[in-house]
Amino acid sequence: METEKNPFEAVRAMMLENLEKVGTATQSYLDMVETTMRGFPGANQEQIRTFREYIDRQVAANRDFGEKLLRAKDFQEAFRIQVEYFQSQLKGAALDATQIGAKMAGSFNTFIPLSNYLRERIPEPNIA
Repeated sequence: METEKNPFEAVRAMMLENLEKVGTATQSYLDMVETTMRGFPGANQEQIRTFREYIDRQVAANRDFGEKLLRAKDFQEAFRIQVEYFQSQLKGAALDATQIGAKMAGSFNTFIPLSNYLRERIPEPNIA
């Protein structure tokens, strides 16, 4: 009955319904991308799993943000929701950067140091 009295409520209800449809479509798309990635020869399953978890977190955060924003009672609440979302995205980006940096640093440790590589390839000079 409320939606019949207030056209804004009807628009809000329609937008929430569309948000749900977008969520379903996004999930199907992500499932297809993951399946395709896993089908590549030599695919690193751990990296694919990590990537999928990251994307799922981002999609969930964006969906929650959109839903909260659509349910805001006034401009002040909408502004507060946007600030909280922005702050959480900055914290998440900093955490992601830290994790990526740690993984990259760990992967460099698996390489042979250049000095060892050169010692194996270049014979010692014979000084007599």
